[in-house]
Amino acid sequence: GFDWSLVAGLSGHGVPVLVAGGLKPSNVAEAVRATRPYGVDVASGVESAPGIKDMDAVRAFVRAAKSINLWE
Repeated sequence: GFDWSLVAGLSGHGVPVLVAGGLKPSNVAEAVRATRPYGVDVASGVESAPGIKDMDAVRAFVRAAKSINLWE
C-alpha cells in the first residue's frame, strides 16, 4: 500500500490535505489516522464495475469514515 508517512506531517503544518486514490472501506480509517486530512475522495474503491457505484460499498465507506477515532 501507499506510505502514508510521506504526507502525514503536512496536515500538522496547516496544509489542507485531501487523500484520494485507492481508498476503499477497508483502508480509509488507516489513511485518515495516518494523515489527518482535511477530507477524503473515493471513486473506484466503491465500484462494482468501472463507472458503476455499488451502494452497499458507498454506505460501508461512509460508515468506516464516520467511525474513525483519531485519538486511537
